[in-house]
Amino acid sequence: MATINDIAKMAGVSASTVSHVVNKTRYVSPEKVEKVEKAIQELDNLPNFIVKKASIQTAQVNKQYILMVIADKKSDFQRRIEQQVDERLKQTGYTLITVECNSDISQMEGFFRILLESNGIAGVLVFPDEKDVLVHRILADAKIPAVVLGREVRDYMADMICTDTMDGAYKAARHLIKKGHERIGFLGRSRERTPQRLDGFKKALKEYGIPEVPEYIYPGLQKEQDVFEVLDRLLGGGRMPTALLIANYAVVIPFLKYIEAHNITCPADISVVCFGCFDWAPLHTPALTTVEQDTGEYAQIAADTLLKRIEHHEYANVPACKSIYQTVTLPTKLVVRSSTCGIGRGPFGEKAASMNELMLSEEEIQSIRLKKATAVISFHYAGKAWMELHLKGIRNIFDNLGISIIGTTDAHFDPQLQCRQLESLRMLEPDIFIAIPTDHKITADAFRRITDSGIRLILISNVPDGLHPGDYVTCVSINEHSHGQNMGHGLGEYMRQHNLKHYGMIVHGADFYATTQRDNAAKQVLSEEYPSLHLCESVSFGKEDEVYKKAGDLVRRYPEIEALYISWDGPAMEVIAALTELGRTDIAIVTSDLDYADALNMAKGGMIKALSAQCPYEQGQAIALAAAKSVLNQTVPPFIGIESVSVTSDNLLKSWKKVFKEEPRQELLQAFKENPNYVSGREYELGAD
Repeated sequence: MATINDIAKMAGVSASTVSHVVNKTRYVSPEKVEKVEKAIQELDNLPNFIVKKASIQTAQVNKQYILMVIADKKSDFQRRIEQQVDERLKQTGYTLITVECNSDISQMEGFFRILLESNGIAGVLVFPDEKDVLVHRILADAKIPAVVLGREVRDYMADMICTDTMDGAYKAARHLIKKGHERIGFLGRSRERTPQRLDGFKKALKEYGIPEVPEYIYPGLQKEQDVFEVLDRLLGGGRMPTALLIANYAVVIPFLKYIEAHNITCPADISVVCFGCFDWAPLHTPALTTVEQDTGEYAQIAADTLLKRIEHHEYANVPACKSIYQTVTLPTKLVVRSSTCGIGRGPFGEKAASMNELMLSEEEIQSIRLKKATAVISFHYAGKAWMELHLKGIRNIFDNLGISIIGTTDAHFDPQLQCRQLESLRMLEPDIFIAIPTDHKITADAFRRITDSGIRLILISNVPDGLHPGDYVTCVSINEHSHGQNMGHGLGEYMRQHNLKHYGMIVHGADFYATTQRDNAAKQVLSEEYPSLHLCESVSFGKEDEVYKKAGDLVRRYPEIEALYISWDGPAMEVIAALTELGRTDIAIVTSDLDYADALNMAKGGMIKALSAQCPYEQGQAIALAAAKSVLNQTVPPFIGIESVSVTSDNLLKSWKKVFKEEPRQELLQAFKENPNYVSGREYELGAD
């Protein structure tokens, strides 16, 4: 009598392939199935294992259906599971039948009993209802293999396939917190059905020291109207949340309807993360950030587990089989898209306001002109384009408002000199005092004397020790959070496009809110949105002159490094020098701030591949507008953050014009022409506007 090995040899396949064809336990290509079946047909006497299998199949010929029961209106996640289970079952000869229970399940008890007692149903996949009626009253006594999907059910013994939704909600809330959100709401459909999601949300709040606000948490929204009423309360008040975690797909559509009807913009007005893996999430405007499950893996495990129980005649809810039932918990992943944005923060955690909040009416402009206000400016260093553009932006606004600048000083980075200059400028008794401190400690007393004298103080970037919001009009700087996000995206996209994997980070180690916020935002983008990239090490520096050695040491420790993030352009130039010395000019660099040296390196196809550029001219305009509002005794936001510009070689020349308000230098144009990788006409037509 032939054996399985004989059949395998005749068909030219492995013995395991023969077994899978006969038992229908795994997908086998049609070509191989045909070869095995042909070999079996050519045998005079069938092997025992085929005869036995045939007799079992004959006895079970009527049991050809798998029943999937969904105890509610089918969600997008359940639809995907249904489709993928159906694909898996097509390889086995079973047909999937799906029943949706949109009415009272207890009224369908008789229907299910008749269905399950028939000879056609071989096994059941069940998404349980909220009160577990399906499981406890209908499946509990049925002698049939069953697998529970979606969540664990108490007092019922069966295999259960779940996802770690608690961790998914935790990751979603943590994502929002790291983006600067503190007022975060939670909307869900069922407290009883998905308690893990609420637990994960609360865990993140507690871990990051954010108070839990009961008025922001609504886990039991059953109807669309419930969602609308809650959103009226949440988004109609003065202290609305800045972000929402939507824990169930059924709440997503009502939320989107509501914000469209009420002209609420996502993510500018409110950021949102949704639970669920739905096809249209990346196609929506904005594309929705989601917590997703791997439905392919989920469906595969569910189907294979049930098929195994059917094959071995292992029924659910049998005490004697308790030890064989398994609970499989699959991980979730956070897919970051465009529906969440970061909140820039000032030195005291203030939310960064936009320059749009400083616009003046024609009536206000006339009132300011009548006051004939005066202003003085104290720069830490006036010889750099960054400061010159600030001054140009300030003058642009002041000249139109009739505000006279009666004194400007340059401290040359010397805090003692700046203290003397501050005192001299104070003696001029200006209405407005604009300054950037060279040292927040040494200059503190001099700045305190300015505020004590009643002069309106507008600070640039830093706040001296001892001063707090209310002591000064405002602090104007870049939105450091979006600045860092631009850099993170620049590095991540470059590495993804060029199939790179290993990177390092050289970050500012000083306790300075601006660079800390910038570096942390970049780290968040890289870890959440580019998880396939590998961070070799992050090293910190206090002063720029430390960077040359630290960069060399880092690359020697990790020669596999292919790209580097560096906090700003000064240290980046030190890194370029160190890597050039080591012969590692192959390493890509992403940094911040646009200056001539950075631009020339990029134009030549050098190591700098992307950067985030500040807009100092616009920052100067914001400073002047804030000063003007203070002259009218109007309230000004305590921190104003100006958005930065993402720069690559593709938009370098246009970005130069945007940042510096002038045509690119001839040397940059020539560098592009001499760059062998430059494609003519790609971005600026080398000088044509």
